[in-house]
Amino acid sequence: MMVRSLLAALLLHLLPASVDGALYSKLWGRNGELWDPKGPLPDFSYAGYKQGNEPLPVPPVTRSVLTFRKAGMSDTKMFKAALAWAHSQPVTDEFIVLFVPAGRYTLTERLWIKRSRLVLRGAGSANTVLYIPKSLRGIYGPNPHNMPKGSYVNTDGFVTIQGSDRKGKQAARVNKFAEKGSVWVQVNDAADLKVGTYYDLLFQDVAGKFNSYMFDNLWKAEARYNGATRVKLTTKVVAIRGNRVQIERHLPYEIRSKLNVVTFHKPPNTVEDSGIEGLTFSFKWSWYAGHHLEDGWNAVEVSKSRNCWVRDIHTINADSSVLVNDASMVTVAGLQIAASKTRANHFPNAYHERADTDGHWGVQYMHSFDLLVRDFVVISSLMHDVGTGSSGKWGVFMNGVMADGNMDLHRALAGPTLYTNIDAGIGTNALYSGGPSTSGPNALAGTTWWNIRSRVATRPPNSKPGEARCAFGPAVNLVGVNLIPSRARTMCSTWHYERAVDFPGNLYEAQYARRMRSAAADRQ
Repeated sequence: MMVRSLLAALLLHLLPASVDGALYSKLWGRNGELWDPKGPLPDFSYAGYKQGNEPLPVPPVTRSVLTFRKAGMSDTKMFKAALAWAHSQPVTDEFIVLFVPAGRYTLTERLWIKRSRLVLRGAGSANTVLYIPKSLRGIYGPNPHNMPKGSYVNTDGFVTIQGSDRKGKQAARVNKFAEKGSVWVQVNDAADLKVGTYYDLLFQDVAGKFNSYMFDNLWKAEARYNGATRVKLTTKVVAIRGNRVQIERHLPYEIRSKLNVVTFHKPPNTVEDSGIEGLTFSFKWSWYAGHHLEDGWNAVEVSKSRNCWVRDIHTINADSSVLVNDASMVTVAGLQIAASKTRANHFPNAYHERADTDGHWGVQYMHSFDLLVRDFVVISSLMHDVGTGSSGKWGVFMNGVMADGNMDLHRALAGPTLYTNIDAGIGTNALYSGGPSTSGPNALAGTTWWNIRSRVATRPPNSKPGEARCAFGPAVNLVGVNLIPSRARTMCSTWHYERAVDFPGNLYEAQYARRMRSAAADRQ
């Protein structure tokens, strides 16, 4: 019953809003006329598969996984045989779609998608169920990459899209100053650049200065990240004039000697155009092991890949539902997260970690860029419902409904991220975030909450009790958010807050529509 009511609420919130008598934000206006690419509000309109320029593919079925079953073969061996066949086929422009008919299948090992244009498709999350009786720890033992705890905290899933590279060959280096918001840069040599082609602009910190700049120079970034920044802006080259290059996206940061080093890179040779869809991951019920002690009841991971998707996925009793690591331009659509009964407990564990929720992450993206998560429902109680891990940037979470959820920024140069048109439910900890204080502020400048609803007024963004007001991040935007008035009056003075803005209800959609209008005008 609760699932149906939350889904009904989501559908209601997706209805077009009336603009009559609407109040508009100073950061946007009615149709984006007040938006400034040099200002405090980033352009999030490039999030998701193919940067929103193409819809998610729906290619025809190639084969049913049932055709690979032999006498006495388990469900898991059948899946592995189907995937082995798919990986043995030459990679072409055509998709391979492995169909999983309606039914209940038992999965006792991980499944891997390691080639482009490979889709694992169920008959819909309501019809195709993968039952998983043992956790990753139960099958493979402690996680060797997270010792001594051996837990599966932010990585690994039972079905994983696994690429190989996140960085392509360098094509050029920017060698002159460019201001924030510009679309023109000068490079040392444009010979390897081509108009109409997409490149990754990689920003490298110099002596910690760029890291602090990403806080609008209102906070000094932690020294541990000096020189180790991961910032990737994927953009199309639209014109070349000698060694001057015009890109499609506005520069989110200025480029300056002794601040950063910025280089153009060709797309990496990795997995693209692969997807996981139409499945329910039903994990055997167990008590939650505790925060950072996760046993690995993890559903989906997308790693070191680009232009991939996760669609119509439901999870039951998961530690983490979708983890996106070192990936770009990924769409997660139609995700529902629930538990068959509460997994929360207060049992003592070896590291005295909390276990009073149903799981760890709903969706997290880390060292990843341009993620789009839309149309999600979170019924479970989680440590972090949806959020941004280390170095995640320009991600969008939108059109979501949660029972009593939070929208997390997890420190370590996380953000900017946009949360928009989300019903946080009760709202007890809607803007609460985690992460170790040794990793610096929770959010980089430009992180934005826009049209966030809750039944009760919520506290401003916060994390560790007792930290200074701006320690969350000194330059964030809160627009159309119901904050506790007394707390709002004492929050960080450099935050941008507008309480009563009601249009546009979905900032991503407004930014995307503006970009499409601009592109159409340029073609005329």
